[in-house]
Amino acid sequence: MTAAKHTTQGREAEFWDEVVESAQDRDEDLRVFPGDMFDRTMPWLKYMDFADYLQVVFDNIGLRPGMRVLDLGCGKGFLAAALAHRGANVDAIDISSKSVERCRKRAELSDVAERTNFHVMDCENLAFEDDSFDAVCGSFVLHHLDLEKIAKEVFRVLKPSGRSAFIETFGLNPLLMLARSTLPGRFGIEKASSEDEYPLNRARIDKLQQHFPGKVSPAFPRVVFARMGGYLPFMNNMLGRGILKTFDRTFAVPAFLRTWSYYGVLKMNMEADGK
Repeated sequence: MTAAKHTTQGREAEFWDEVVESAQDRDEDLRVFPGDMFDRTMPWLKYMDFADYLQVVFDNIGLRPGMRVLDLGCGKGFLAAALAHRGANVDAIDISSKSVERCRKRAELSDVAERTNFHVMDCENLAFEDDSFDAVCGSFVLHHLDLEKIAKEVFRVLKPSGRSAFIETFGLNPLLMLARSTLPGRFGIEKASSEDEYPLNRARIDKLQQHFPGKVSPAFPRVVFARMGGYLPFMNNMLGRGILKTFDRTFAVPAFLRTWSYYGVLKMNMEADGK
């Protein structure tokens, strides 16, 4: 489906189409292998402990061979390929037609094309029947969306016992939110976000819960706080990154500080007692 450019989804489609067209990813990096836990076209994800967040997603949805999974906002296609390698039958959608083209190529390179179907589709208006999926998941997608609409759509397409989990950027740390609003585009720091996205703060999490009849709960397997300083040019080196990561590992010891992480996993489970 084609989105008008003046709409939020239209701007998102145009932005990510341009990102894909400017990317210079090599085929050897696009290929996803069965045990991969982070996207090699985005090597900084390994430094951010992406594998730990991905494992929480897999554990929460009860990933198993044969289950039908919806990947919202499939982006570069890594998550869809990773799910398919683990036996899931995956429908993956994105508002960007260029992203979907790249995802199909990536599935072919990764030998999972037979277990993946990619669609150009608006996440807020899913063209799937009710109770279609055992699980819904995504990576850095919810904070681009109208949360009332997405909560209702995830509820609609999930089976009665279905579960969902999303790796997301969170806005629970006021220091990181101040830095996010003032630093990108200055001091040599790249501005990599679109104009229509905003991390999940408490009000936005509450809004999801208001419109999702199951249980909504954030999880923070790691703390990514100081490591965001790696975007500063003078800290973007082996020593600087090592110091920042050590700080994060120490900072994470008190459990109440984990909500200050920039990254987390948002679980949305149909079961009232979902953990």
